[in-house]
Amino acid sequence: MKIELDSGLLKSLLVFGSVIEARDAYTGGHTWRVAHYSRRLAEKIGLSDTGVFMASLGGFVHDIGKVGVSDLILNKPASLDEPEYGLIRLHPVTGRSILIDHPLAALVLDAVHHHHERIDGAGYPDQLSGDQLSIHPKIISIADAFDAMTSTRPYRAALGPAEAIARLRAGRGSQWDPGFVDSFTALISNGELDAIIGHSDEGRPLLNCPVCGPIIAVPRNKKDGDTIYCNSCKGKFQLHVKEDSFEAEFKNVILPAVQPEIDFELLDELARRAPKQIDEPPK
Repeated sequence: MKIELDSGLLKSLLVFGSVIEARDAYTGGHTWRVAHYSRRLAEKIGLSDTGVFMASLGGFVHDIGKVGVSDLILNKPASLDEPEYGLIRLHPVTGRSILIDHPLAALVLDAVHHHHERIDGAGYPDQLSGDQLSIHPKIISIADAFDAMTSTRPYRAALGPAEAIARLRAGRGSQWDPGFVDSFTALISNGELDAIIGHSDEGRPLLNCPVCGPIIAVPRNKKDGDTIYCNSCKGKFQLHVKEDSFEAEFKNVILPAVQPEIDFELLDELARRAPKQIDEPPK
């Protein structure tokens, strides 16, 4: 049986995924990267077109539950303490409750709810293990972890791909599916993910804020001379083209607040590129 993918419904689901991106000062492009890492891994292990699409879509919306997390925790410029980490651990359950009545919920609920489970049963929220875990959470958990490792955080610099590969291999068979780790690290080693690492969109490398350090994701509608703001320090910058990227010129303005932006142009493109219909996923 086929499911018709209404573009308006699909875009509404993508907007859910973008909400947390607009709030988090430190993870610009995270949803885009996790979606693309998940797609590439799904292709690598030979999933059907429907399976590949579900992996990508689940990767884009996996963190929607963080909308229920305080900004003070989400953007804390240091490691979280145990009570704060306990609140963060609630986001898969919150995400499931937010999406459960969406008409396309069946495509993403498992990914949202179980992307922090582990093969050895030590994950959360349900401590699933081994064959209890379905394929899409297994894929997205690797993509999510790799992006966390290779992204700058307020308390540490991004790891290089080689160090990230070493950490993925260290968790092979305990945190992550061993075959999936092998497939994903092969993609990294072969340079097949280079256009995704450190980017927030196709051909859009991330910038580091010249004032406070966190990354700035440049939306696809921004061009040479446009104004952009840092979600962390609230600084105002002017973009200048530099080779195949941009550099940000600080305009000596720090605002009391910045209105978060959702890159609707990117969402429109993602919705247009989605299939018109897919096979109904198994219950």
